[in-house]
Amino acid sequence: MSKTLRIVFVCSGNICRSPLAEGLARQLFAEAKIPAVVISAGTLGLNGRSAATHTVTTAAEIGVDLTRHRSQGVNIALMRMADRIVVMAPRHEDELLRSDRSLAPKIVRIWEYARAPGEPALSHIPDPVGKDIETFRHARDLIQTALNAWIKTMRA
Repeated sequence: MSKTLRIVFVCSGNICRSPLAEGLARQLFAEAKIPAVVISAGTLGLNGRSAATHTVTTAAEIGVDLTRHRSQGVNIALMRMADRIVVMAPRHEDELLRSDRSLAPKIVRIWEYARAPGEPALSHIPDPVGKDIETFRHARDLIQTALNAWIKTMRA
């Protein structure tokens, strides 16, 4: 794959799930030798906020540094330039498509890649905001599993 992919991870506030996915994906794409520019954004339009404390902690546990992350809101022009838009829940997809139906072919429902064989399908990646660190670890592990599976499909 020679073209550099432009990937945007989208969640609600851009302080929990999507920053973690962005940081981890950056590492995984580099390891897979897939050229990619990776960013994240949130549908709530929060700008300039640090990642949640538990997000920073649980990311660091797997070697991802989110100390410099600052949230940004979804920008439809940016979404139009993306090759893939990775959403954490159906509501994120719905909101993007309300703004621009032409984004549909770019959307990746990351939760569809998060289940282990024999487990039931997920309906979203749960938002850990405001919850305990174990809830953040669970979300992190789902995102990590999903990203590993999704990126494998890109190498095929």
